[in-house]
Amino acid sequence: MKTLMRQWTLILALMMIGLSVSAAPYRFEEGTHYVALSVPYETADPDRIEVTEYFSYRCQHCFRFDPVVEQWKSSLPQDVLFNRTPAMWARQDEVLTQTYYALQSIGQLEAVHPAIFEAIHLQGRQFPDPVEMAEYLAELGIDTEAFSKAYKSFGVRSNAQQARARANMYRARAVPAIMVNGKYRISGDLAGSNEAMLEVADFLIERERRARAKTSN
Repeated sequence: MKTLMRQWTLILALMMIGLSVSAAPYRFEEGTHYVALSVPYETADPDRIEVTEYFSYRCQHCFRFDPVVEQWKSSLPQDVLFNRTPAMWARQDEVLTQTYYALQSIGQLEAVHPAIFEAIHLQGRQFPDPVEMAEYLAELGIDTEAFSKAYKSFGVRSNAQQARARANMYRARAVPAIMVNGKYRISGDLAGSNEAMLEVADFLIERERRARAKTSN
């Protein structure tokens, strides 16, 4: 009798696992775990699924979240394009945002990105102007002449203004936030935590992938 009960218990457990797996694509709901934008925006590459982290270097939550995002980003498949948009809410944000795009333009962003977070949150640096930022970057071995030239360039200033415009499209009131393919916004409050945002992002990425597969068939 006990053997029969064990068998039934195992069967029920397997059935429950099967149900949870089959229900996985539907475990996150619009309005509860993420928001669908009323006006979707155009993404950088229509052939890939775009994921954007909206962040601020001055945000402690973004600082703690960054290593998690970096690890998650490294596992994304080729059909997903990951990028970031810096928030511009204050004068100090303008310096940090132009720094972000200047470093990107000279190919040094990935090397320096974590260090800027650490300088602000572990060393107490404020970076009120590009001169102080250039001095810090020199400590990291960055060519400050190349940085300063890029910082003042039309392209970098234009990218910074575009970041401000994109933020208006995101309609995000807090950072960090995750945008998926110009259609969805995920916040830590909705997802349950900042780390959980990535689970919701995975769900929405797969949703977009399936939608594309249906369209192509």
